Amino acid sequence: FLRAATELINDQGYLGASVSKISARLNVTKGSFYHHNEGKDELVEQCFERTWAILRRAQTEADAAAANGLMNLAAQGVATVGGQVSETLPLLRTSALAAVPEEMRPRLIAGFDRITSRYASVVSDGFRDGSIRPLDVPLAAQMLSGAINAAAELQYWAPGLTPATAETYYVKPLFLGMLSPTS
Repeated sequence: FLRAATELINDQGYLGASVSKISARLNVTKGSFYHHNEGKDELVEQCFERTWAILRRAQTEADAAAANGLMNLAAQGVATVGGQVSETLPLLRTSALAAVPEEMRPRLIAGFDRITSRYASVVSDGFRDGSIRPLDVPLAAQMLSGAINAAAELQYWAPGLTPATAETYYVKPLFLGMLSPTS
């Protein structure tokens, strides 16, 4: 249910991803949908929770393995964009926030803000260890968040893109610039 809802919301928006469409994608009845879920809003919240869990896992794994701040951020970008491109770990797009019921929105925005704040912390760590030049910390964190979010649409811009080629042609230029060598 989470994957089907995430994919439909990313493709058709919150309003376009109806219970009927989610059920049809899974080849189950609406009755089965409601047997497993209280409703669409509950499922959407679970999709956001799943997205944050994937992002937090990438952050934790990069924290444990990376030698410096730059390598940490790059590892997070590679892991999350690679998951988006391979469709193994589709993340819910932040554009879904615009159409969710207003009472849900502040909590959901706060969830993405926590993820982005953690990116900012790693950027600051990179300043301290010398792997990242001084720059606007919140802006750098937002750029990484935006790049990961936009990766959900890479399939439309570059059909056949693999996680390895996404690293080369999408993630690497984010960190090294558009004119960086591809090798």
